[in-house]
Formats: sequence, structure tokens, C-alpha cells
Amino acid sequence: MTPQKLVVLFASLAGGAVGLFAPVGVVKWLLQTDPEEAGILTLFLIPVWCVLVIFGLLAGRRLGVLATGGKRLSQR
Repeated sequence: MTPQKLVVLFASLAGGAVGLFAPVGVVKWLLQTDPEEAGILTLFLIPVWCVLVIFGLLAGRRLGVLATGGKRLSQR
């Protein structure tokens, strides 16, 4: 695996982790402010959470590519 691919991989994983853990604060806040409605709001937050993880992965990949020279990764 080339160094460029490693950097892009780690940047993508870091972006995905940010997208995964960022909404945790929102759910904690919902549970503290309005526990009765937190369950249904959390249910509606799950699709948004998935989209945030995907955007985090894509943003991390883009940043990784830019950090390694700004060129696309070579395909096999």
C-alpha cells in the first residue's frame, strides 16, 4: 500500500469517526432537556447520523487527497 493511500485511509477514518461521534452530544442534550420526547427524536436522528458519517468519510478522503498532493488516487 502506497503512503498516499495510507494517508487517505486514515483521514477518511478520522472523518468518519467525527461524523459518528458528533451527534452524541445532541442526543445527550435531548435526554437532559426533554426525556419524554428524546426517544422519538433519536429515532429520527438515526438517518441523519448515517448521512453525517458518510459526509465525514468523504470529507476525510478529500482532505487526505489534498494533503498528499491533490491528485486522484491511482486505480488498479
